[in-house]
Amino acid sequence: MIEAEGFEAVATMISIGEKERARRERALGDTIANLRIENLHLDDESRRIFQRHVDGEIGLEEFRAAIDELNERRFGPLSVSRNGRS
Repeated sequence: MIEAEGFEAVATMISIGEKERARRERALGDTIANLRIENLHLDDESRRIFQRHVDGEIGLEEFRAAIDELNERRFGPLSVSRNGRS
């Protein structure tokens, strides 16, 4: 159980197979490579979120929500209507 700021959460693992884990690891590698092309890097907090997804700790929706929340904390609310999320 994880306690943070008065909230309790139970860590859950999503059962993923080796094929799915490999796909997620490739996606992480591709993301890092694309950032390097632009002379950017994946910061530690973002990397931890990505790794939790690779490890099966969080699913795709939780991953997206965590990245969106991180970006909102850092940059303020963003409106990106092209992808169906705001």
